[in-house]
Amino acid sequence: MPVRIKVQKGTVDCATVLGVERDYAATIRDGQVRGNGGGAPVTVDGWTCQGYATPVTQQTGDASECHTASAEVVAVLPPPSSTASPSPAGS
Repeated sequence: MPVRIKVQKGTVDCATVLGVERDYAATIRDGQVRGNGGGAPVTVDGWTCQGYATPVTQQTGDASECHTASAEVVAVLPPPSSTASPSPAGS
């Protein structure tokens, strides 16, 4: 699922952060992250990345964060889209 990257602290190079997020996602997909559901911190390209617990993600949309000593970014899930459709006439 695509995410939006939000800079929480510092100044970051877009290409660098996108690469870190891509590599972090690959690490999770490959099962290389410890913890229940793969939420333990892991070092990716010099950044420390960690997923948020499901209740936090559901409440805030924030899925994970990656940081260095001088910068922090958060991966934010898109808001859920409304899938309700009008009922057909005569129903």
